[in-house]
Amino acid sequence: MSFNYAGTAATATRLLKRFGAAAELIRADGPPVYDPEQGTTVPSETTVQTTAAVFDFDQKYIDGTLILQGDKQAFCAPGQRVVQGNKLNYKDDTGSMRRAEVVAVKPVAPAGTPVLYVAQLRG
Repeated sequence: MSFNYAGTAATATRLLKRFGAAAELIRADGPPVYDPEQGTTVPSETTVQTTAAVFDFDQKYIDGTLILQGDKQAFCAPGQRVVQGNKLNYKDDTGSMRRAEVVAVKPVAPAGTPVLYVAQLRG
């Protein structure tokens, strides 16, 4: 008999929708594209909707090397794969939109089925 990890992922998503907030996951999907009007290159990105709960790290985890003051921890729904280098748009405590880079991510994936992504955000 096997455990229903898909059901666990659905529960995690439901809880994040209830206690988290809508967010946007931005992925680089190719090399930068030249913008002739601006004379610069712009990143080629894809934006997908997701749900996340973003928190400050507890002070005891801030070591000044791996986790810096101002870094955030985000619990992200399993429906969208989160990887290092992605960016996340989310609302902060004041309701302002913030964009932060994913500097580290750990999928919670028992038996290879992602049920949650835990991301470290910076910026």
